[in-house]
Amino acid sequence: MVTPLDTSALLGFYQSRAGLTSGGASLSASLTKKVAPTAPWNGATSAAEASAAVKSALQGRKFVNENSAKLDLPGASADYRKMFALYSGLSTLMGVAEQSGAKLISDADRAKINKAFERGVAEINDYVAGLDLEKSRIIQGTASTSAKTKLGVPRNKTEYVTPPLVSGSSANEVPAFVGDVQFTIAVKRSGAIVNVPINLADMGGQTRSLVNVINYMNQELQAAGVDARVSSQRTAGGPKTTKINGKDVTIGTNPDQFSLKFNVPTGEVLNFSAPATAGAVYVAQDTGNPDPDGKASTKDSTAASQLLKFQTDTTSVPAPLQKPGEANWVDGRLFAQTMGPEVKTVRDTKIAADGSVYMLADVTNKTAGQEIKGDQDVALLKYDAAGKLIFTRTLGASDEASGLGLALSADGKIAVAGSVKGDLGGAVEGPLNSTGSFEGQADSFVTVYDADGQELWTQRRGARAADEASEVAFGADGTVYVQGRTSSGMPGAPGAGGSDTYLQAFKADAQGKIQSLFTSTIGTAGADKPAGMVVDGTNIVVASMEDGRGVLRRYDLSGGAPVLTATRDLGDLQGGTITGLALDGGNIVVAGSTGNPGLNGLSVTRAHAGGSDAFAARMSANLSGGGQVAYYGGAGDDRATSLAVSGGQVWIGGAAGTDLPGAPTALGVKDGFLAKLDIAGGSIDWSRRFTGKDGRAAPTSIAVDTSGASVLDRIGLPKGEMDLTDSPRLTAQSSLRTGDTFTLKVGSRTQTITIDAAETLDTLAVKIRRASGFQAKVTISTSEGMRSLRVEPTTDRNIIEFGAGKADRDALAMLGIPEGVVRKTRIVDGKTLPADGKAMLYGLGLEDGLNLTGDMDRNHALAVVGKAMGVVRQVYKDLVAASQPQSAIAAKAASGPVPAYLNNQIANYQAALSRLGG
Repeated sequence: MVTPLDTSALLGFYQSRAGLTSGGASLSASLTKKVAPTAPWNGATSAAEASAAVKSALQGRKFVNENSAKLDLPGASADYRKMFALYSGLSTLMGVAEQSGAKLISDADRAKINKAFERGVAEINDYVAGLDLEKSRIIQGTASTSAKTKLGVPRNKTEYVTPPLVSGSSANEVPAFVGDVQFTIAVKRSGAIVNVPINLADMGGQTRSLVNVINYMNQELQAAGVDARVSSQRTAGGPKTTKINGKDVTIGTNPDQFSLKFNVPTGEVLNFSAPATAGAVYVAQDTGNPDPDGKASTKDSTAASQLLKFQTDTTSVPAPLQKPGEANWVDGRLFAQTMGPEVKTVRDTKIAADGSVYMLADVTNKTAGQEIKGDQDVALLKYDAAGKLIFTRTLGASDEASGLGLALSADGKIAVAGSVKGDLGGAVEGPLNSTGSFEGQADSFVTVYDADGQELWTQRRGARAADEASEVAFGADGTVYVQGRTSSGMPGAPGAGGSDTYLQAFKADAQGKIQSLFTSTIGTAGADKPAGMVVDGTNIVVASMEDGRGVLRRYDLSGGAPVLTATRDLGDLQGGTITGLALDGGNIVVAGSTGNPGLNGLSVTRAHAGGSDAFAARMSANLSGGGQVAYYGGAGDDRATSLAVSGGQVWIGGAAGTDLPGAPTALGVKDGFLAKLDIAGGSIDWSRRFTGKDGRAAPTSIAVDTSGASVLDRIGLPKGEMDLTDSPRLTAQSSLRTGDTFTLKVGSRTQTITIDAAETLDTLAVKIRRASGFQAKVTISTSEGMRSLRVEPTTDRNIIEFGAGKADRDALAMLGIPEGVVRKTRIVDGKTLPADGKAMLYGLGLEDGLNLTGDMDRNHALAVVGKAMGVVRQVYKDLVAASQPQSAIAAKAASGPVPAYLNNQIANYQAALSRLGG
């Protein structure tokens, strides 16, 4: 006899086991009983109401209004009203941010919207700071179990890796090792120097492969009794791709590449030299197309900055080798280093006594791991002679800064000058500056660094109108001279009218305090522009453009204030300009561009070719009569953008027009050129025409090292010291400036922590421990060669709160620590709860300083506000769950469709019964 199984009985059993034993009516009542008011995101607020709230906020009314929060449940907790008011405020803030991204909106309206948004952020943060809830805690920032600095400080390196030298196998012959390859490694250890000569001829008939050369070098190092060693480093080839119908298609695998790696133990310093050297010229240039499709609305720029190195003769050093696949290579080029898109342009380049290269650039985003504060900052970059970046120093301007002038002193100091808007923490300012009634105007600044790139001092001076420092130079006694341009009188010097050139000097007194020695105005009633400056003993020579004419002036500084002793007018440059001024023994060399074939008082040694030509002129440093000029160019318009003089050699770099003497025809759309001119003889001793990415190259600066090239360049090794150390100071490793602050609160005690000039991670760790009353555990860890700082509470009951510093002086953002609290947590029934046993803690993550000034800022602001709205929804969800009886929660969880696993079990039971009955 078969007994059929009623599946409804099994379903009834499932319901009883799930706790659903009551009747259907009572179950439905328990699940539908209202325990919380309807949230505004569940339809309580209409689109029309939301739009009206945005319009009201833009008219200056409050974002947060508890009285307007709707509660449709009598007797509901006041927490709901406060949460709904907060959510509505955030929703309105989101609406305002979205308005900023609308098309066809005027700049004035966009600025108004941004101002309203910033006011809304401040209002909501103030509201959250005073928010008192019964069953939860909400803070403005984040809530986490630890705070870790995103700012990493590099440990001193122990390895130096060259560019790849060979492909396929390290046993293959290396082209760079062929021929006469010899150099010396001077190893400094324990105050003594051990010279280790390397001459590959000593290898005899061995194949000069990477493996064999490494073995030979290590034998020599070991025999000399030093610990440094050489090894190889493999770089995997990866997939080989090509484009087919606009898509990347893999067509094979690239061969592995191998480099030399020098392993340098602590306590040893390596210094490289070669017996045979040649001249070298470094060129900084802009390449790529800033607007490929010709539409300003699209962001398709391929522009990038590059550093190039050329070897200028092959008399004693073999010619440079072209690397496989190297783009836009020309004879003589040693390397081309392409910088990231954050480098907007390189303004100036200088060679240090040790052969390293300093570059001054404008950057618009994070560079070499360093975040910037504003929209644009100044960066000082140091490279070794092999093109490897040694360090980067950002100025730390809060708004916008441009670097325009760069100088090196005989004792290794570096000075940069330029313009700055907004706050520049730690800068000494004059009586008129952008922090007062002239807010928004650009001011002049000059900053001096020591040889390690650590800031020594910064001076800032500003006029009522915009001004900038464009040239800077060191005197023999350490005085720093600045030349600049101003649209109104500088403090202590009245203007002459229009745009004027000014001259300033700064020097440390006996106590080390920087003093302003003088400020003088140079110029006419018209539009004047500074164009160059050199210091000649106790004299200074400046160049300027005045109403289209090139003018040189010489001042005597022996009495303190400058006294004009000579003036020389080069004449009308006919649309051209002066781009460089240099001292050459007892002479002055001036370079630029002009359509004038006969500059005043100068004998022509090489004739003007037509259109606009580059020129270089030499005359007595006292500006007395006579002198010579050589023109460089073709029939088109050629323009000199830079000048370098070293060892009596005169070099100019610039933008090529159509034809150039002795150079190939156009290589790209816009080509650059580099030329060595013999001004006296009128000859071109060396020249190169070259192009860059997308057929565009625009040199911006050049620097010459008369002994900068050698066989070391073929191998990828630097001339001079292999620099593996860097400053541990936070102000050197980031855009932090002396005087930047943040707050630390433990309990009711709030302490302000200020960044000092010599602040390191170690000293900052000590400050945080002390400021917390030793309630914070602070550790420093190292990962991938970078040191970072971590903060945690010492006990369950401690809550550490990080707060931002004052506007434009906030250190927290640069450290990479988010605003908010750090506390311990515990797990209860699978849920993470605060370890202090108090109400749940939620962090909105609503940062100070959110703005809508650009697309990136707006998108970031939208994401942050959207996340904060999600946090409020989570708070509501948790409150609703806490308001329901546990049986109702369980019933709700068990209601709805029968789980698939149970349906499968029922089917199996039915099948089993059927078989038994059969």
